[in-house]
Amino acid sequence: DATHWPGTWTTSDAEHSRGDHPGIIQVMLTPPGNEPLLGNSDEDNLLDTSDVDIRLPMLVYVSREKRPGYDHNKKAGAMNALVRTSAVMSNGAFILNLDCDHYVYNSLAVREAMCFMMDRGGDRICYVQFPQRFEGIDPNDRYANHNTVFFDVNMRALDGIQGPMYVGTGCVFRRIALYGFDPPRATEHGGCCGGKKKLHMGRKTKPNSDVISSTGNTSDEEDIESQLLPRKFGSSVTLVASIPIAEFHGRPLADVAGF
Repeated sequence: DATHWPGTWTTSDAEHSRGDHPGIIQVMLTPPGNEPLLGNSDEDNLLDTSDVDIRLPMLVYVSREKRPGYDHNKKAGAMNALVRTSAVMSNGAFILNLDCDHYVYNSLAVREAMCFMMDRGGDRICYVQFPQRFEGIDPNDRYANHNTVFFDVNMRALDGIQGPMYVGTGCVFRRIALYGFDPPRATEHGGCCGGKKKLHMGRKTKPNSDVISSTGNTSDEEDIESQLLPRKFGSSVTLVASIPIAEFHGRPLADVAGF
């Protein structure tokens, strides 16, 4: 209802306290405009930003509902709530997942992930996992803070058989993969020594009784397409409508006309 929640995190209220409160959504930064916003060259600033576009992306704070006696400290549940909220508010095709105490020292990390996601055939990639390393502790890494064996050996080996794991942070996801959709096509290897590859479409599913239907004035094709979505997406028409948009924005550039 756009009203501020009662109390604060430090001063509890009867209806709001840490670990016992309804869901919270607060827009910290509104979406930027289409026109560039240049900085200034005031003497108080250490940097001259008069030629720099200082627009910032939309920033939304989300805290899912928490109640005593329910386990709410797991990241999977938090990501589920965040995915649904962001689908309605921003609907980005890709999601970067980080721990709150982590620091990204490579400003081009997201662009590097996009090189995998948006390349030809990249629509079959669910996520790009970055290594988790702790710097500045021991130059000889006697305590394995760089996780060399795990990320440089084990994970690379698992990647060779298409089985790398998500380690809980430092990962860029494709949104529709988190929704549970199959990739648009899959590759079946007939053997490890030059076997034939077979491509087949993997996104089409058969309709079943556990489906939802759309509301409003829609065409027959849109109505049939909406009925193919399983009930796990709930009854939110807005969320269901965001799915094909995210799928289109996540297509490789080579598959989009004009590139």
